Amino acid sequence: MLRAVYSHGGKRNPRLVLGPGIGRDTSVVRLGKKLVVLTADPVTGTTKHIGEHSVHINANDIAATGARPVWYVCTLLLPLGTSEKTLARIMSGIDQASRSLGITVAGGHTEVTRGLDRPLIAGFMIGEIGGRILSSANMRIGDRILMTKTAGIEGTAIIASEYSGRLKRIRRRTVRKAQSFARNISIVEEAMGISKTVGVHALHDPTEGGVLNGLWELAEASGLGIEVWADRIPLATETSKICSELGLDPLKLMSSGCLLAAVAPNSVGRVMKALRNREVRVSEVGRVT
Repeated sequence: MLRAVYSHGGKRNPRLVLGPGIGRDTSVVRLGKKLVVLTADPVTGTTKHIGEHSVHINANDIAATGARPVWYVCTLLLPLGTSEKTLARIMSGIDQASRSLGITVAGGHTEVTRGLDRPLIAGFMIGEIGGRILSSANMRIGDRILMTKTAGIEGTAIIASEYSGRLKRIRRRTVRKAQSFARNISIVEEAMGISKTVGVHALHDPTEGGVLNGLWELAEASGLGIEVWADRIPLATETSKICSELGLDPLKLMSSGCLLAAVAPNSVGRVMKALRNREVRVSEVGRVT
């Protein structure tokens, strides 16, 4: 990544406030007197609810900087023979997820193309920020790592929806509950709720590679270490059963839906109270070294 990606940044521009790097899912640029936050993320691992997923995972990245997601654009690639009904279902998902978060769909591109066996969507989102910028690089030694909800939320939903045939030994009610996890992959409101709290130094939403990779990205971005207390990382019963059945590590399962926060020790109580007041489960799972 360092050699093949980050060394190719085009023309230097002083208005780039925060550029690309490991553990950074967003960039921040100055437009006049305003700061805007940019992010791009594809959805390739699921065929169901890809419209909703695209909006939510891009909005999550924006919110983790303390910004409010505002504008959404996407490129939608469809296999040959895709029906209008399928296209309408994807766009309906984009519309509903965007409305739920107050986001405007500003444009995009749609095409049918050869060589695909399922729809692919690459989303791009712009957010607006009025206060300080939160970055994964801002962790400090001694910070406590808080985590909301449970590990593997997105991966659990995808497996239960796309590969339910492999889960025949798991009770049907459990699989249906796991499928409903797709409704819980947004962290926008919880991130916005604590982003301005004194002592919150960094926020990060773990996606590919799960909670463990998200923690690694935080550590890499900040140049520090993290002592992780794995036994304190909460798992939903449905996630545990599915991972046990398929031989997967739930801490490495796609985890959009949970939020990691690096918080000063004297602010932990305040942040946990704020999240619980929003009825968001929160756990202390590590410390920065």
